[in-house]
Amino acid sequence: MRNLKSKSNLDKEAGNTLNKTLFIRELDVTKDPTIKSVVDEILRDNGRIDVLINNAGYMSLDAIDQKSLEWCQGMMDTNYWGVVRTTNAVLPAMKKQMSGRIINVSSIAGVLALPFYATYSATKFAIEGYSESIAPVLRDGYNIRVSMVEPGPVKTELTNMVFGTPFEEQAKDFDPILRDLVVTNLKPKAAGLSSVLQGADEIAKLHMDIILSDNPHLRYQTSENLTKRAVMKLRDPTTDFLLDMLKQSGNASPAE
Repeated sequence: MRNLKSKSNLDKEAGNTLNKTLFIRELDVTKDPTIKSVVDEILRDNGRIDVLINNAGYMSLDAIDQKSLEWCQGMMDTNYWGVVRTTNAVLPAMKKQMSGRIINVSSIAGVLALPFYATYSATKFAIEGYSESIAPVLRDGYNIRVSMVEPGPVKTELTNMVFGTPFEEQAKDFDPILRDLVVTNLKPKAAGLSSVLQGADEIAKLHMDIILSDNPHLRYQTSENLTKRAVMKLRDPTTDFLLDMLKQSGNASPAE
């Protein structure tokens, strides 16, 4: 975690596993030295790294043009480049041992972009493209499996912050047309959030299923409803056919 001063809840939840099978360390995905420190410690103490779950990220309303480019770059630095940094940090060990699991937590917003959250959606689309590209190479060359998890809203502090703050307040400085669009469209969705909200334990169980699978999919939606939404855009919601891009005929363009 970025700030070890905030680890009291984690310490409590860890119980008697703390510092035995569960270790809490400082890691900021925007700072290479903190990533290297954790990776070096794991390799020193265990000699290998079997699993990387890229879960760091945040979202916020940008409504197309209401945030500075620096603000947008900051979100991309965490949500996307953070995935690249940590992946690059573990790959030497995983390649050497010829095994590993990398789980990149994307979002249904990486399949169907969310209006008013352009930057957040762009970061998740970037993760999807990156993962699609590296997955067949790492699988066929090094027996390293890459999977994406595409949740909708999950019961976390982030969701409480994003949807718990009145949209009238979030959009108070927007021009009248844009402010009205934000409130009119997002307020009803926030009101119905409880019916689609998933628990963090449910997502964690899916992560474990992926880790233990002999042949994990490239994509996993976290609920039946989200799979139905993905089907609207993807001909196969697991997109396993993309893993065979290296084996497909060179007659077709990659974009076809």
